[in-house]
Amino acid sequence: MRYRVRVLLVSALAMSLAIAGCAKNTAGNKGGGASGPSTQSAIIIDKEGKSPTPAPDVPGAKPGGTLSWLEDGAPEHLDPQQMYVTDSQSIGSLLYRTLTGYIEDPGGGPLKLVGDLATNTGESSDSGKTWTYHLRDGIKFEDGTPITSKDIAYGISRSMGKNGENGPPYYKQDLDPDSKFTWAKGSIAPGLETPDDKTLVIKFPDVHPEAPYLAALNSTTPIPVATDNGQAHEADFVASGPYKRQGTYDQQTKLTLVKNTNWDPKTDPIRHQYADQWNFDFTPDRDAQTQRVMADQGADQGAVMTANVAQGSIPQVQNDAALAKRTIKGVGTFVDYLAINTTRVTDLKVRQAINYAFDRQAYIQAVGGSAVALPATALLSPTMAGYKKYDAYPSADGHGDVAKAKELLGGQTPKLTLCEPNTSTYQKYAVVVKNALERAGFQVTLNMLDKTAYYTTIGDKTTTCDIMRYGWGADFPHPLSTLSVLWNGRYIKAKGNNNVSYLNVPELNKKLDALEKEPDLNKAAQMGGELDQEIMTKYAPDVPNYDIGVFLLHGSKVGGTFLSPLYANANLIDAYYTG
Repeated sequence: MRYRVRVLLVSALAMSLAIAGCAKNTAGNKGGGASGPSTQSAIIIDKEGKSPTPAPDVPGAKPGGTLSWLEDGAPEHLDPQQMYVTDSQSIGSLLYRTLTGYIEDPGGGPLKLVGDLATNTGESSDSGKTWTYHLRDGIKFEDGTPITSKDIAYGISRSMGKNGENGPPYYKQDLDPDSKFTWAKGSIAPGLETPDDKTLVIKFPDVHPEAPYLAALNSTTPIPVATDNGQAHEADFVASGPYKRQGTYDQQTKLTLVKNTNWDPKTDPIRHQYADQWNFDFTPDRDAQTQRVMADQGADQGAVMTANVAQGSIPQVQNDAALAKRTIKGVGTFVDYLAINTTRVTDLKVRQAINYAFDRQAYIQAVGGSAVALPATALLSPTMAGYKKYDAYPSADGHGDVAKAKELLGGQTPKLTLCEPNTSTYQKYAVVVKNALERAGFQVTLNMLDKTAYYTTIGDKTTTCDIMRYGWGADFPHPLSTLSVLWNGRYIKAKGNNNVSYLNVPELNKKLDALEKEPDLNKAAQMGGELDQEIMTKYAPDVPNYDIGVFLLHGSKVGGTFLSPLYANANLIDAYYTG
């Protein structure tokens, strides 16, 4: 999942528990802390559907008031089947429900995978090839229409067509591996059966023990066929969660959500509905967010930031007891990369030179220092089972090896186009990359792209970007959900690509296919670590920048919120206005 990136703080070993039953996997310690994330964490899988409804109240919470979200630019998508970036996922947690979902622990304990629209996390009698879901009673859309299995089947099918091309790729790959299904409005994909309005059966061609995790993706958000208005669904969407849109959404500056009176808390083990209203302001940059929330005046007393605290203000926040109480912080499981477009930068030595020339320490300092970033040299997050620590392109001080880069270039001065989102924050980051590469002789042109179309632009196979910043976190606890999604060339398509290095090596594709099909999860973890190093050493399609940390502030009248391990933002579904 892309960053601004969703990730699950879970071990790959937990996948087997999706079939085995409700259990807790506690291999290793919890992630977080100044020393960096741990290699594994824990998850509870509620196969039997014992999680209580309604969700237990947040201690001290009370209804009423208005909360605010501050962000530098609107999310690229709010159509649920298109959502694959953390900001949209966070907002979507208030708007949409899925077959399964996660309960987050404010104390940093294990995530809990539970039935959301479904009564449990799914049932399989054939080791994970066929999965059956039974829906809860009383689940409705915002207009009071009952949600049926057909609405969910259509949502999954829709995710496999043009209105899902920027969303998660798994159902398209897993239900239709030969790409025989062509989606059209109203059509249902092969393998999806709805014997009645309360039952959904998913039949995969192959075994998929990770299916309960896939069911938590926004691909399974129910969509009534009659309300599917194509591209217009980005702004004119239908809610199934505790909040709904009020008025129009301009997709640029603001969005207002109010309570959805047809959401029944008795059907939902995950969400709450405390605030009367959520106001989303998509105009303030990192500096403005920091100044406003530190000042803590008026409506900003009920605000949460999405940008990290401005670099120059971090020491002040750390040393001010009152401000420190309002921080949301942690070093998590997300990795920031520079993708190198291998269809444009075809010379391996040039890609290796980019890696050697990159000044990782300068980049981390520009991001905000160790409070928000730790150096990354591997492709997998340290939280993923199978993670292998290595550095294929080392330097003595972390500022790059310019001499080695020049040696690889052999006197060449390649011209490169660096693409970043056009915000004041990313403009600063882009200059750091440009300066680092030009030390070695590269000629770098900056192309700052519209943030609301950034991933659409770099995910277009015809993009003219040579280097592109992006972030990623695993969608579920298996190395394939990073390595195969980002570097298996078989999945490259015309638009909506996650493999934005466009690496397509048949030999590597076969190894990644084998990783996907490996039934022994311990062996798959080992394979993942080995493939990680092989990809960087033999192909150099990316520059791992840093493991992403979070250092946010919220207003003094925001209660119940904490760092979401799923979205790397403030948790919104437990938040309330203290008054």
